[in-house]
Amino acid sequence: MEEFVKGEVVVLEFPFSNLIQVKRRPSLVIKVPKGDDVIVCQITGKSYEKSVEIPIKKEDFHKGSLKVESYIRLDKIFSIEKSLIKYKAGSLKQEKFSEIINKICSFLKD
Repeated sequence: MEEFVKGEVVVLEFPFSNLIQVKRRPSLVIKVPKGDDVIVCQITGKSYEKSVEIPIKKEDFHKGSLKVESYIRLDKIFSIEKSLIKYKAGSLKQEKFSEIINKICSFLKD
């Protein structure tokens, strides 16, 4: 099974809240615990609510990229089986990843 690391942007079949439908979308790997799962944040191409999102741009990537400026959704964190990940789209620069983790922690404290 392929290995993943924190800071990678991966594309997976993202489940909707109803757990019936899925949509292929990018996500940010924020934790790789032991076992067959990874913990990710959803990434979207549309801005929804500034208080729960962090913009990412092409220059925020160490390698690879997304086609458009996108947004990390702080309110869409979940665990998913590694086998559901379709491919790696790239990885963020360490500075941007640290900024995102700090904002996730602040969001969860409120």
